[in-house]
Amino acid sequence: MKLIEENEKRKAQLQEQYDPQTGVGCSGDRVAVGDLYLPVSLVEDCPGYGEMTTIEQDRVRVRHDFEYWCWRCVKITDKMTGRLIPFVLNRPQRRLLGEMERQRLDGKPIRIILLKARQWGGSTLVQVYIAWFQIAVFKGKNSIIVGHKRNSSFAIKNMLRTLLAGYPGEMLVEDEPLRLANMRDSTDIQEITSRDCSICLTSSYSPDAARGLNLSFAHLSEVAFWNSNRNRDPNDLIRTVTGTIPLAANTVIVMESTANGVNSFFFDEWMRAKAGKSSFKPVFVPWNEIELYQRPLDEDFDLDQCDDYERALWDKGCTLEQIYWYHEKRKEFSEHNLLKAEFPSDDKEAFEYSMKMVFTQHEQEQIVENVQPPLPVQREGFDVWQEPDRQDGRQREMEPGNWDTPFPKIGRQRRYLAVLTIGSETDERWPSVFSIWRINAGKGEVPQLVAQWSGNMALNSLALMATGKAAIYDNALLVIENNDLRADETSMQQGMFVAKEIFMKYKNLYFDHKREFVFNIDRKNYSLMFYELVLCARNGQYIDHDERAARATARMIILPNGRYCTERSEDQQFLVNRAEALYVIRDMDLKSNH
Repeated sequence: MKLIEENEKRKAQLQEQYDPQTGVGCSGDRVAVGDLYLPVSLVEDCPGYGEMTTIEQDRVRVRHDFEYWCWRCVKITDKMTGRLIPFVLNRPQRRLLGEMERQRLDGKPIRIILLKARQWGGSTLVQVYIAWFQIAVFKGKNSIIVGHKRNSSFAIKNMLRTLLAGYPGEMLVEDEPLRLANMRDSTDIQEITSRDCSICLTSSYSPDAARGLNLSFAHLSEVAFWNSNRNRDPNDLIRTVTGTIPLAANTVIVMESTANGVNSFFFDEWMRAKAGKSSFKPVFVPWNEIELYQRPLDEDFDLDQCDDYERALWDKGCTLEQIYWYHEKRKEFSEHNLLKAEFPSDDKEAFEYSMKMVFTQHEQEQIVENVQPPLPVQREGFDVWQEPDRQDGRQREMEPGNWDTPFPKIGRQRRYLAVLTIGSETDERWPSVFSIWRINAGKGEVPQLVAQWSGNMALNSLALMATGKAAIYDNALLVIENNDLRADETSMQQGMFVAKEIFMKYKNLYFDHKREFVFNIDRKNYSLMFYELVLCARNGQYIDHDERAARATARMIILPNGRYCTERSEDQQFLVNRAEALYVIRDMDLKSNH
């Protein structure tokens, strides 16, 4: 009986009154004026509000009351009917707005990091909130929208077009209708006519787009999916945007995203915000705060039918109707973790279950156990597990300086492969990795790591080192991965120098299917590379003596966007290096059989 009473109490709390027309249940401090509940700021700024005409009252009220402005002036497309309807905030949107309005009314800069779960309209609210500032509150205030890719920011642009097209004419202060128009003949910068404000539309691939702009508002969308490598760092774009927006009242920066694993800039920023070390306030909306996710109880349903996890939802404040919905929804998923990824109950679930471990726990243990590394010999910064063979096949004695003595060819099938994965010259998070593998050593033997170097080195020195060490190992076939060196003009110039330096000094180079000796990762061979790595790691088809690289492989994650990564970003280059090596070895085997 107590359970039913408590459930009815919780259901009543979910049915809170909300009416943006009268102000009932709306955010901020409000006072009763007749049948209305108006913002305190409106009453203080407009003591003669009651003597105004209705349209004058509306025009004044929308400058102080965002939720009333949404109901009165904004039309959105209803997903069920496809019709334009007034924008009335749902419960999750009201919670997000409450945090933004609290900061605004306290006279603080508005800084939010939003972790989204499912489609409850978080991005829509953020952009409409910024539009309110630009259309109804201020004139001449500029904004920027940064999406993961250009199409995501242009989707927001289309939403703005709908908003302006349906804006009620009687609410316009100026006679000219509101519309979006290209500014300076650029499709990337739009202006809202008659408001003297612009909207810059860009993507995470254009970190310098905000430079030189006088900005007050920024909407940074799907930040967890922003490209992150040694040439594109989300920190650069965030720094550019925040550097152009003053730390002042009535400015807005919102970083929002769905979760994309724990190996991302967005996750790091979320954890900083939760720890109180950031100016951004964290906001997460769990599935049970979304009105849609509940179901009328079946007469046979009882909590005793649920497992411990579902019963714990009651302790978290869920109603029986919500738990019943979750219980039934779970039947659509083969694994509970998949449901947690789609409908997380807290931020921990959102991040952890948005990624998928490639290997099972047992496979992870086997990959690491298979390493059993012998103690390597250090040779000028290299870890050496096996020296080059002598011509007579006997192991060469460890002796100082043997790296400096080119070893002659021995007239048999190629026996060594050298793989250079180029990283940053200075950034320790993106080291270059150079590995040497013994291949075709004998029938039934698998490729084996024999030497490795990792670190940061100037590109010209890196080129000389790679060719010199590859020569020692029987003029090993040298593979050079060069993708990041094509990211910008400076990198391309450096890449051309390295390519020329290597091509002039070393002839035994791997040529890809395009007949380029520099190995470029595209969408197709990226998938094949990691398929080969997963297959070989799962079946023990190569020997890796580096425990750090083996652990990175064992804990490999595949993200919703199909990208493979490690739990620690600083180990990512080892993962790529292994995938490249095994891909080339398989490619060599295929070519030798044809």
